[in-house]
Amino acid sequence: MMIFLRILATLLAALLLVLAIFGVNYWRKSHGDLSSEGKVPTKYRMNAEGTKIYNIPYDDYIRVMEKPENAVIPAVSEKATGEENSLAINEAVASLERGGTVYIPSGEYKIATVYLKSDMTLFVSAGARLISLDCEENEQSEKPLDRAVIVAENCENVTVTGGGKICGRGESYTEEAQETEPLYALQNFNLYTRVIESRKRIRFAKGANRNHVLCFENCKNITVENIILEDSATWTFVLRLCDGVQVRDMVIDNHMHVANTDGVDICSSENVSIQHCFIATGDDAVVLKSVEGEIHRVSVENCELSSFANCFKIGTETPHDVSDVTVKNCSFFLPDNITGGYSGIAIESADGAAVSRVTVEDITMDGISSPLLIWLGCRLKYDKQTVGSIRDVFIGNITAQNTEMPAAVTGCVHESQTYPVENIRLENISAVYRDTGEKLSVRKQVSEKSMSGYPDITRVSHFYFLSHELSGYWDLPCYSLFVRHGRAVDYAGYRTVPRSVNERQEFYLEDVKS
Repeated sequence: MMIFLRILATLLAALLLVLAIFGVNYWRKSHGDLSSEGKVPTKYRMNAEGTKIYNIPYDDYIRVMEKPENAVIPAVSEKATGEENSLAINEAVASLERGGTVYIPSGEYKIATVYLKSDMTLFVSAGARLISLDCEENEQSEKPLDRAVIVAENCENVTVTGGGKICGRGESYTEEAQETEPLYALQNFNLYTRVIESRKRIRFAKGANRNHVLCFENCKNITVENIILEDSATWTFVLRLCDGVQVRDMVIDNHMHVANTDGVDICSSENVSIQHCFIATGDDAVVLKSVEGEIHRVSVENCELSSFANCFKIGTETPHDVSDVTVKNCSFFLPDNITGGYSGIAIESADGAAVSRVTVEDITMDGISSPLLIWLGCRLKYDKQTVGSIRDVFIGNITAQNTEMPAAVTGCVHESQTYPVENIRLENISAVYRDTGEKLSVRKQVSEKSMSGYPDITRVSHFYFLSHELSGYWDLPCYSLFVRHGRAVDYAGYRTVPRSVNERQEFYLEDVKS
């Protein structure tokens, strides 16, 4: 018994020592230099709170459309409850003959969930705004929101259009942020400080269920065009198990600190085209997730994307394969010298997916922390055993300014076996750092353990301990490109202008073979 107590006392003492070390480390880092460069005028501007882009160019994306002939106008009222207006709209949908249209006239109408059906158009006219139940109303409702404000399930030949707005009331579903002052670029960059200060601005969810603005499940031949989606409480526009989707001339205008507000989530779908859209959101702007099945033939073109996470991302949820993805002629940005987010381009396989034939080209970036991340990891959230692959990726003609971190291309080691990324070509890529000072915490040898965790550029060199505040975030030992476990990785066309105070080497190469 005495031996057991001694062992227990030793373990407790060791635990207290570890906690003390991490606590001191956190106090030291959290009380470091938080001075910033302040606001810098850019093409697009944030509001004073740093939560919304106030000069979104709606006229470049949204047009006024004439009222369709023979449309059904539901008995909606600006004075009615959300449940009453949803009932009126759903009755109008049910009354439609094949090919019919439900027309929402100018005005603001509170609604609960509206369900679409096959062979119809929902026409939300310019000047019309469909407004979701807020969190309190939804919790008290006898008919609360079902997944989204607008839902289509097992449908085909559905169009949502009109030039009007659909609003999710997302802010009401979240707690207040720990900090509300905008976070501008630090005068002396440090990865840990940047990550923790960014997280303090996030409005995390309350306990209540959150809902999408627009959700299509198991649908075919879908068109979403000339529409504005606002203030989602979670993923804004979800395509799950869909085939044949055209999205164009759409604006997503979210509160940019509400957690988990992805712009467009392409989930286990194929033949999806996203063209000429403006998306400003807190989480990934356009993201592919393959939980329920494979993803094939996705294109994103001529879009402007602003995100406090990743502008374009494959992952993180990737148990099924992803192939034939193209992103072209897009602009990625954060305005006003605000800092935050991760990568412009993130291509990840963390849970077993084979990701292949991905092309990203002709992209400009401004204020994006890191131009790109290619991450083959071994989180293995689903089957716990299969490591995937990333191969046949071309990224070219990229111009990035005001970056803060290097890019990374990395495979992984799992159970003593190496899984490299293969046939990666980086061509004509130019990155220029925001020329601040830096107070880096660099680890020259980066641990493999990061690859079993959540992938993003800040966690290539990372150790999680109890909370993000107590965790280790280390700056990478290079300023341009980190490459580990690569086969046929051509990075000759990748060039970076570092901060003028830079002391790191240009490239970090480990287990890279031609």
